[in-house]
Amino acid sequence: MSQKIEASLRKVPLYPGFPELARSDVSIYPSYTKLGLAYRVVCRHRYHWASVTQRKQFMKELHSFEKLQPNALDGVRVHREFSQGILSHKIPSRRYIQKLTPDPLTSKQRIKVEEIISGRVVFT
Repeated sequence: MSQKIEASLRKVPLYPGFPELARSDVSIYPSYTKLGLAYRVVCRHRYHWASVTQRKQFMKELHSFEKLQPNALDGVRVHREFSQGILSHKIPSRRYIQKLTPDPLTSKQRIKVEEIISGRVVFT
């Protein structure tokens, strides 16, 4: 019975095929003292923080402009007028909007309507 337990507790190498990594003086973790981020990551951080500061500046100016209005209703109007497209979330894609609201026209009717809107059709 004890032989079965010893067989099951046999040491399995941590790195099969790489015995040099099992030595005690070898570390599998690199040194992070000279770690440098990729340039695209640095640019993404700069872009993000620039947009954050820009948004804060816009909100600060918007609130100060709202406070200059003679009454509260005008302040609300200013806020709604200036922040309508700026502070809202991303505009959903056309395909997503089409899923939410099905098109009442058939595909041929939709093509005709698009042609009329674009101005390619000349009525005589």
